[in-house]
Amino acid sequence: MKKIIFMLGLCLTNYTIFAQVDAKAKKILDDVSAKTKTYSTINAEFTITIENKKNKTSDSQTGKLTLKGAKYKLEVNNQTIISDNKTSWTILKDASEVQINSIESKEKETGLNPSNIFTMHEKGFKYEFVKEEKQKNGALYQTIKLYPEDVKKKNYHTAVLTINKEKSQIVSIKILGKDGTDMTYLVKNFNTNAAVAESVFVFNDKNYPGYEVIDLR
Repeated sequence: MKKIIFMLGLCLTNYTIFAQVDAKAKKILDDVSAKTKTYSTINAEFTITIENKKNKTSDSQTGKLTLKGAKYKLEVNNQTIISDNKTSWTILKDASEVQINSIESKEKETGLNPSNIFTMHEKGFKYEFVKEEKQKNGALYQTIKLYPEDVKKKNYHTAVLTINKEKSQIVSIKILGKDGTDMTYLVKNFNTNAAVAESVFVFNDKNYPGYEVIDLR
């Protein structure tokens, strides 16, 4: 939503001022970052749910993510994205097409992408602790809201993190879009420190015979 009435603007301002000095939220997020950075690799399975409030529609997709430092391989339905932290290859199986792009340094630092999905909170956000709830399985889940510091450059206004307190691990991320479209990433399986070959993060055209390669760099 591009136009915001004055009173709502004041409300959001109060939230971000509070969030900027929320020591409890900062401690939780610092613990998540510290724990995440101890892993040499991460293999996660997740569900992405996209909700369009205007059209009252919802769609869910499953995916897999392999992380090794800033390198990643993301698989969602018929699309795969591979990145060695310098170049990204987007493989569109339905179109038998591969798109090659360079990864800009600015995107590495501030963008929301698979390589920083579990540490997105570290830069460019103010934050607010919301609540802590006990789940049916006995686990304690903590909820924190993130507000982009430069909201004009984002297509969303809030990100909601749900964190497993004992594991210091993010279990879901909900991105609230300005246009009324929300995306929720729900982590189903989370495995760490498995051996992953460097070749996983580099495109090999031998694995995709007949594909058209489009270099957009």
